[in-house]
Amino acid sequence: MKLNPRIYIILAGIVLIGAVLILTHTRYFQQFSHNRNLQTKIAEWKNEPPAAPNVTGAKFCVIYDGEDDYNVRIQEQAQRVLTDMRKAAVSVDLRKETLNLSGCGAVISALTDLTLVKDPDTLAGYLDQGGHLFLATMPEQSDAFLRLYRKFGIIDAGDYSDEQGIHLKDEVLLGEKGLEIDDEFMTNTVMQVELDPSAQVHATATSGMPLLWSYDTGKGSVMVFNGTMLQEKINRGIITGAVSMMMPDFIYPIYNSKLMYIDDWPAPYGSSIDPDIYKIYQLNRQEFFKQIWWPDMLKAAKRYGLKFTAVLIESYHNQVVPPFASPSDADPESLISYGREIIKSGGEIGLHGYNHQSLTTDPDKSSYYDYETWNSTSDMALSVQEALSYFKRSFPNYSLFTYVPPSNVLDPGGREALKQSWNNLAVISSVFAEDAAGISYVQEFEQAKDGILEMPRVTSGYDDEAFERWTAASVLTSYGFFSHFVHPDDVLDSERSMGMTWEELYKNYSTVMSRLQKNYPWLQAKTATEAAIDMKNLLSSDIELSQSGDVIKGKVTPLQGEASFILRTRKTAANLSGCTVKKIGDGILLVTVTKSEFTIHLSEA
Repeated sequence: MKLNPRIYIILAGIVLIGAVLILTHTRYFQQFSHNRNLQTKIAEWKNEPPAAPNVTGAKFCVIYDGEDDYNVRIQEQAQRVLTDMRKAAVSVDLRKETLNLSGCGAVISALTDLTLVKDPDTLAGYLDQGGHLFLATMPEQSDAFLRLYRKFGIIDAGDYSDEQGIHLKDEVLLGEKGLEIDDEFMTNTVMQVELDPSAQVHATATSGMPLLWSYDTGKGSVMVFNGTMLQEKINRGIITGAVSMMMPDFIYPIYNSKLMYIDDWPAPYGSSIDPDIYKIYQLNRQEFFKQIWWPDMLKAAKRYGLKFTAVLIESYHNQVVPPFASPSDADPESLISYGREIIKSGGEIGLHGYNHQSLTTDPDKSSYYDYETWNSTSDMALSVQEALSYFKRSFPNYSLFTYVPPSNVLDPGGREALKQSWNNLAVISSVFAEDAAGISYVQEFEQAKDGILEMPRVTSGYDDEAFERWTAASVLTSYGFFSHFVHPDDVLDSERSMGMTWEELYKNYSTVMSRLQKNYPWLQAKTATEAAIDMKNLLSSDIELSQSGDVIKGKVTPLQGEASFILRTRKTAANLSGCTVKKIGDGILLVTVTKSEFTIHLSEA
């Protein structure tokens, strides 16, 4: 039978649409299968006690003054960085012990008073014989300093002054050569110095005064940080970068993960009119999120290679007394609609809470954010149970694993409430940076004694702020980990949006994500649970690293999947076994380990 050509076109279109629908449907259910596989892996790890990370390689000696709080804080940051890089390290309080550099492959000094070294010739001799020294703060100009300052690459030393900003001359922080931060949060007390012409300056203050430099002396080398900010957690990347640049052929493991959280999504935003939104779009709140905000976020995810971890809220009522069933503002239709799109896009759904009241019985913490205070752990547990039931009514075959505490507040009772109601809880993602008020639930990258992964988020917001960029780069350098979160309703609040429209916020957000993709194209996009499983695999593996001449050998036991390392070297990597190598910066290589034992042969470039 001969048909009109238009009929053939229509039939072809129907077939194409059907194929797309089948493919989309298949991807959606593949994600449910993936979710079940994650649950199996989580069950395995939660039955294992957390392993103490092993250390390897030449010993680092961290010297400090145990009676000086500033010294102690630098020592703590340095010790943590070295432990997380799996480097053998010992801290020596020179108030209690005599300096003995025997067996020290490198020394990190947190001392402001070098007279505690007793005999400055001990350090001088150590450097002459090939030792490596990192001054993590500039010492006071004592007699001991005056006997050693030429060894530090200093020709002349003057007074101290407060200097703002930083300019990275090279990749002290991965991917950030040329970065300039001129902001008041970046302020150091700096010694005015004139350096030896052979000293290599890696960073300066905005004024041009050297902040970080290296200097070869004798057979050894010195790295000097001429500032006072390395006691702060957000600056660990400088310690990592300085140590890895000071030591030849330096290799350390990273998590290699890129995460994007959306707090309060899905959530019951209702259909009220926001004047600023309505003026531009003629849409109520619910329609704005449906037609504008969410499609834009999905486009950004596709364009910049992101996977969303969206954490839901059932209600915005401030109820903290049971019963909690069926709050009047719950929006199961939006949960189903957006939840399907999150899952279909390869993302993950987690839990933010029954409502947005932080799980704490501490009235000081709850009142800080003008929240209600919970009466008991059991009340908090019942609210978590209701939120999980609410989700299960819409997605009975999907399990939630990740929790993000509202306003990043969680006390021990709240943590216990989560565990009582939620057998599948595997990951808690609060924040990495410390806050001045001491309110936040601050985390390290580690597994807690109860098996839950502590996996902090690092940065937040839509705007391209200096503090966020610096913190992200610092953590990326130390851990190879990017973790950012945003809120849908920031655009509804003039203070949180800083008076910007959604178009302006989205443009800034796109700028941040575009730069991330450009500077760190090697980062692997993951959901929170995917990243946590990879983190757990690395944390529970023993890592052995050794170097003989120009040959680096490593062993990861057990190797589950792949493992990633950063290698800083001025040499060329060749004759690889059990791994691949990719150049990601000047003298910076990403090593991807594919077999338990691997070898890298280095040769002069």
